[in-house]
Amino acid sequence: MENVAKMPCVDDLTPADLIEKTIFIRVDFNVPLVNTSKGYRVADDTRIRRFVDTTFKKIHELTDGNCRIIIGSHLGRPHKKKDFMGWDGVFNIQFVCSHFDTLVRELYEDTYTIFPPEITDSHLKDSLNIISNHRLPRGGIKFLPNLRYLLEPNNPDTYRQEFMEEVATCSDIFINCAFGCSHRVSKSIQMLPQHMRQQGKTVVAGSLLNIEVNRLGKFAQKALDYPEKTAVIAGGAKIADKIGILKQFVDSRIRLIFIGGRMVNAFLLAKKFIEKIPTLKQKDLPAKLFLNKTEEEKADVIKEVRYADEILKLAEANEVTIVFPDDYKITKDYFETEYVVKDEPDFEDDFQLDLGPRTIENFARKILLEGQSGEIQNVFWNGPLGAYDHPQTEQYAEGSVKLAELLFSAAISNENMSVVIGGGDSAAILNKLNLEGMKYQVRGRIIQQLHKTINASLLSIGFNNVNKYTLCNYFASNFFVSTGGGAALEFLEGYLKDRGTSPPSSYLPGTAILLELTSA
Repeated sequence: MENVAKMPCVDDLTPADLIEKTIFIRVDFNVPLVNTSKGYRVADDTRIRRFVDTTFKKIHELTDGNCRIIIGSHLGRPHKKKDFMGWDGVFNIQFVCSHFDTLVRELYEDTYTIFPPEITDSHLKDSLNIISNHRLPRGGIKFLPNLRYLLEPNNPDTYRQEFMEEVATCSDIFINCAFGCSHRVSKSIQMLPQHMRQQGKTVVAGSLLNIEVNRLGKFAQKALDYPEKTAVIAGGAKIADKIGILKQFVDSRIRLIFIGGRMVNAFLLAKKFIEKIPTLKQKDLPAKLFLNKTEEEKADVIKEVRYADEILKLAEANEVTIVFPDDYKITKDYFETEYVVKDEPDFEDDFQLDLGPRTIENFARKILLEGQSGEIQNVFWNGPLGAYDHPQTEQYAEGSVKLAELLFSAAISNENMSVVIGGGDSAAILNKLNLEGMKYQVRGRIIQQLHKTINASLLSIGFNNVNKYTLCNYFASNFFVSTGGGAALEFLEGYLKDRGTSPPSSYLPGTAILLELTSA
């Protein structure tokens, strides 16, 4: 990395910078909720815990609770629901606030007092009254309502601007800790820090945001320096979501890209109908692909096949290997739990819902090139390889889970290996790992280090307060789980295209603004 201009970070601040101050923190608490008999509960708290473990911990170290905190986050897409039904249900950040309260109390007892958000969007400005009227006590943490309530169509843009101006007036410090949102241009991530800098106030990145940029930057630089040792695993539903980064990986001449998930369908069709690609029409493709789809969705099917053809041709020109599964789990209907295994789906009749057993068995050989010359040592994975969240069965998650197990094992077995999980659904798959299986892998690796004269059967290897979250995020420094899917893809695309000649923080709008405001 030639340019080492540094993004300002909360880690660089002193107690005097934060004590007695009001700190606004833009977080990414856009986490999945599940409806239970007792109301909505957080289904996966990884993003919340990572914030508590990093940025919040640093703030506590500097202030011992002698500060006031405002937390802002979005949750879901309430502005997309035209009838606004459920705004106070699954989109109510109150449930996230309650979970955050539980985590903070476990660590800091009653040092902090949580003030929950108001119920609906109409109270967004009211939520600032407790701060502007100086009624938030030391150690008080005020949650704002879902920031996407600001996007309610009846609100004029001036309303949104006025709200950000009020937040800027109420706050002394701005911290962006929302890596998963930093690839988007939003008022809370760009306009708010601009207002605060105009008032001479401090704007910095959170510890977690800084970690994300540094870790992804290291992966990208390694991909540029050692493309022949780099592999990418791309899954998920649509090539369109990843077309930019896939092309960039190919342009960077990495060793191989393994394609899985629903997007593999487009690649298989592109290979099959290669002669028709220039004039490809709906009638050329299997009719089942278009069942129950809108005209826009039908057009997307054709676009996906063309995107796949484009990547295949680019990969051939750049001598990048595109690796496909050896077999697939096949059904006639998406909701079926019984499947057959085929070498390739027949799209006139089949749904492919996961990788087959032969593919899983060959993971290490085909993806990591295990046992071959020039083994892979730099891996990036984004997107599930099957219907991991199928409503009827867990068996279509097997391919994704087995890949996660392989990558974790590779990381703890080889200090030269670097694994990055690109957030989103890929990170969610880690929750499906078997904890005892992970412990078994760790114990096995430790025992391998012992001299052959040692009777390992006499040893008992224990773990201190370990769960899947801690093993995935803190056990191996060469196994990194990003908190942002789309943000990770956009960062890597920018870094690789620029070949790392600019500061790492310049590749996303939300981090570039911090660099720009503090270097001006």
